[in-house]
Amino acid sequence: MPRDFKSFAKENEKVINDNKDKANEYQDILNKYKNMDNNELMSNLFSEATKLKKEGKLDSQTLCSLQSTLSPFLNTEQQEMLKNLVNAINEQK
Repeated sequence: MPRDFKSFAKENEKVINDNKDKANEYQDILNKYKNMDNNELMSNLFSEATKLKKEGKLDSQTLCSLQSTLSPFLNTEQQEMLKNLVNAINEQK
């Protein structure tokens, strides 16, 4: 029996709401960081990396994977900056 759009929408309401929640979450993160200068951003990055390492949620393999994933989307200068950040985070205790 063919389904109508109302039934489809009702069944997928949770998916739609979850996506709205994620969009709001991402917007909150952007708002938190958008007015920070480079020094503040780097300080926050290293603090968060330290925290995640202690929690066992961040390791060099994860960082290398992230670097490999992002690099094709970056220009040469950005790739070098990312490489330096990954190296610095890996060296941090």
